[in-house]
Amino acid sequence: MANDERLTLDQAYQAAYLWLDHAGDPPLDISEPSHGSVELVTERSFARVRSSDGPVEQSSVLALLRAAEAGKKLLIFSPSGFSPGAISIAETQGIGLFTLDRVGRVIPETTHARAIVPDTEPDPPFIPTEVEDTSDAFWDRLQPTVTNEPVATRPDDDGIGAGTIDWADCPSCGTTHHRNAKFCRECGRSLQGGSMHATPVAHDPAAPKLRCRTCGSHDIELLE
Repeated sequence: MANDERLTLDQAYQAAYLWLDHAGDPPLDISEPSHGSVELVTERSFARVRSSDGPVEQSSVLALLRAAEAGKKLLIFSPSGFSPGAISIAETQGIGLFTLDRVGRVIPETTHARAIVPDTEPDPPFIPTEVEDTSDAFWDRLQPTVTNEPVATRPDDDGIGAGTIDWADCPSCGTTHHRNAKFCRECGRSLQGGSMHATPVAHDPAAPKLRCRTCGSHDIELLE
């Protein structure tokens, strides 16, 4: 395993602590006896977390034997694995060796280590958080919504250009407005009081319909 893929000493210590606690043997005392090493003492175990550039060698296993407390299980956790010599000595001395992978999963390497693995393992503490890919959803939101519904038209409240239906004249100045207009554009009178009178419609359908281009009034006369 490349160095940049391994857990740091602090991460390895956290993973080992979590595993021991999950196994029902939580650490009671924690110390750092030397550089690159953390010592965890529990009610039943004497464990060390060892971090190094290469696999843990047999010298580290022998050092654990010298420092161990009588009557406790001896354990070593390492993110860099163990050399064949270290595994050989650990097997003969009944020491549990555990390798920690990049996400903090604890992997037993010796017979004694496999014998004390709990029935269920804790969730690895350093699994990368997956980021949901929402790129497709983002672009889908940008797509225009196509609808076959007709576009609604809104009458012109000013009366000018609102069509040729529902016209009425202002009772004060005679300016023509649509019936929905609220105020006269010319004199400002309220047109919602019900006093607007409808513009007379010529009886002859063929007769021309006239309206002032300036004010919109139908009340006009032909001058010679």
